[in-house]
Amino acid sequence: MEITQIRHFVRIAETGSYIKAADLLDIGQSTLSRQVRALEVELRASLFYRHGRGVLLTEAGKKFLEYARGVLHLMDAAAIAVRDSESAFSGQLAIGMTPSIGRACIATLLPRLVELYPRASISVVEGLSGALYDAVLLGQLDFALLYNPAASPNIRITPIVSEPLYLIGAAPVGEDAQQVGLAEVAALPLILPHGNHSIRVAIESAAARLGLGVNLRLQVDSTYSTMELVAQGMGYSIMPRLVGRDATLPALSWQRIERPGLETTLCMVMPGQQPSNPLVVAAAEEVRTSLSDLLSPQARVPA
Repeated sequence: MEITQIRHFVRIAETGSYIKAADLLDIGQSTLSRQVRALEVELRASLFYRHGRGVLLTEAGKKFLEYARGVLHLMDAAAIAVRDSESAFSGQLAIGMTPSIGRACIATLLPRLVELYPRASISVVEGLSGALYDAVLLGQLDFALLYNPAASPNIRITPIVSEPLYLIGAAPVGEDAQQVGLAEVAALPLILPHGNHSIRVAIESAAARLGLGVNLRLQVDSTYSTMELVAQGMGYSIMPRLVGRDATLPALSWQRIERPGLETTLCMVMPGQQPSNPLVVAAAEEVRTSLSDLLSPQARVPA
């Protein structure tokens, strides 16, 4: 398997056409066909099937595309790593963030990174935590910012800040507008993310330790859709205070959850075995420091 074959496969997949890919790559269609066929023989799987307007990826092709992009990203990173010092901070930098983190800090972080690394091509990918975590594992992202990522021997996790969790509602619950007990929270109609989202796991686990269940009214993965629903009085939700820094969001009540207090930790995740790319190393440290400064000093996690 050659890197050229992989690059050409990715271009065909992105264009959905051998003809378009051949034009962009300035090579013959027959050459592309032979390269793809060689890949299919080596992988023992069909990667494309043809239709009237071009080609579509098979299920095997979709899976291979994920890894192929990761391989190309790593190859580009390797090329940058061996260049001379004048070009050490050029090349591609791919960062992942959940929408809630991105909306709260991207306007501060990106201008700073562009200023520091003007020769770098910087891309930011927003997505759900699980998808971003997988993208880091596959080498498609240099690093990602996530809450409470799962430990893995293939992932390096750096805590940045720990934040208390808050109950958000259209109006405060109880007599104390600043805080609320977990037992009271568990009884409320809650709007939480699906499945194993870190905040949902935290609240369900803490409630279970008190012998309580959670009153789950709705499951919504979008932070901002959740906040709109909360503002309409559809229920309550639980979020870190970072989310509330966005002035464009609905005005809601924020009560810190106590008895017991709950926290979530914002972390940076990077591939455990990825080569030390100077651009990635420097940018990651800058992002970590900037986020620590952006958030409350009392919430910082020691480096």
